[in-house]
Amino acid sequence: MRYNTLMEAQMGEWPDSLVLTDQQMHTALKNTVPDWIAKHKFEDWENYEARHEINEWFAPIWYRQWRELKIEQTRAQWARSAFYYRSGDTDGFFYACGKREDGTYEYVGFRYGLEDSEYASGFLDMSYTPQGEDK
Repeated sequence: MRYNTLMEAQMGEWPDSLVLTDQQMHTALKNTVPDWIAKHKFEDWENYEARHEINEWFAPIWYRQWRELKIEQTRAQWARSAFYYRSGDTDGFFYACGKREDGTYEYVGFRYGLEDSEYASGFLDMSYTPQGEDK
């Protein structure tokens, strides 16, 4: 299908989309915890079996630090993608789609073209939780 505006293209392909301002995207980049790490448990940690050797007291601290590092690494990758998309196309916009029953959105992306496939979904494991003004 051929669309006339970026908004028509986005809504035509993903009707439940929520357009995000750059500020909303910036806030989400700073605050969102990757889906996979939000569900990750101490027992799933690669060093869990070695926790006795590490030290029962120190292992949970190391695990917490490992989680924080993974969160920041993922946020940095998302920020690089956001900068790349925004700097490459100033007419495009960020969006969230795939609305869940709890009001959050499963996917975050960037719409840059009118064709149905002209979007970037380079925010792997990033969901979006609407803030006060989005709801």
